[in-house]
Amino acid sequence: MNTGTLPTPAGAVFSPEEAGTVINVSRMLHYRLARLQKAMVDEDCCGLLLLGVHNKRYATGMLRTGIYNAHKPSSAVFVPASGLNTIFDWFHPDNPHETPETTGELRPMPVFAYFPAGELNTSMVASFAGEIADMARAQGGKRGALDISDPLLVHALIARGLDVVSADRLVEMATLIKNDDEIRCLANACAIAGIAMKRLHEALCPGMTEYEAWSILQQTNSSFGGEWLEYRYLASGLRINPWEQEASNRAIEAGNMVAFDCGMIGPLGYSADVSRTFLCGPASATPAQRRLYRLAVDNIEHNLDLVRAGVSFEAFSKSCWPYPDEFLKHRYPVMAHGIGMGDEWPAIPWPIDWEAHGTDGELEENMVICIESFIGSEHGGEGVKLEQQVVVTRDGHELLTYFPWDADLLDA
Repeated sequence: MNTGTLPTPAGAVFSPEEAGTVINVSRMLHYRLARLQKAMVDEDCCGLLLLGVHNKRYATGMLRTGIYNAHKPSSAVFVPASGLNTIFDWFHPDNPHETPETTGELRPMPVFAYFPAGELNTSMVASFAGEIADMARAQGGKRGALDISDPLLVHALIARGLDVVSADRLVEMATLIKNDDEIRCLANACAIAGIAMKRLHEALCPGMTEYEAWSILQQTNSSFGGEWLEYRYLASGLRINPWEQEASNRAIEAGNMVAFDCGMIGPLGYSADVSRTFLCGPASATPAQRRLYRLAVDNIEHNLDLVRAGVSFEAFSKSCWPYPDEFLKHRYPVMAHGIGMGDEWPAIPWPIDWEAHGTDGELEENMVICIESFIGSEHGGEGVKLEQQVVVTRDGHELLTYFPWDADLLDA
């Protein structure tokens, strides 16, 4: 494949430190806070307590020790129905240099997990719940939304008179529509993914392990100020099918296909969820490999042609590319899904799954979605994983993924 100089959006790429020269960071932060507060009003919530990593990042623009916080929350954000956020943080809660402009107050976080609280966890959670209840009542209500937490916190909030509801739908409705700055961040993440994929393609050779190949994606993302990869989906040869086997120490062989999903959390927390399949040379693609690849490309391109604002999820699903029976069992779980700071709503199922998993809704302008395909026979053999990331527009879509299909695997 001759990737040449990859086309990228004007100004790509930028690190977090350079973001202010490309986008209006202040406008983006205030837009996101306004989206959350509108969703809170719609759900009749006076307060929103966030412990989820992506949710805290969306609300404030600030995140430290993201992966650590994903399994051991040491920070939290309280979003009021009106006004500015309050950030609770175990580390340096009084550092004014790291206070986002949409945050009105920094407070110490009474971390109530057994590490570090130990047997003090019940008193720590009681202290924290008391602060949250006071802030919620100051907003004139008692209905509060919570994203993820320990049951200790839920019980403590209820004991202090709060009506605790799930924040899941509320946050998903807020993040659904992106402003221009967010779209530019998503384009930036995809441009970085394009650089990573080009490096991977150029480095790919017989004897390289799947671990070594995947590490190129991680290293490239980090070198531009990206944060982490959500998973290690990279497989070669027969390990590709069925999909979602993570990288291993298997040595890639000449003539193997190599499939991967970037799953990048890039600069400022925005995602590049892009998938490609390469051929490891020196070798020519077999007719079977070309067939799989052509089916996957047809799948993606057919479904992309359906994308435009106003199309219902059901119509989108039922007009999608018709999966050949041989590949239906190993289909990707959804035909399309939202993307922002990680995978987001909606999740649009294939027609065969619509009755069980279909939901109301329609594509809207400035939603960002990913179109998915996995082609792998239920009888075995290799497989092909492809995925494109696009902005929904009034009349169609705008590609955020500029990396080309692999000419070595397309029809001769």
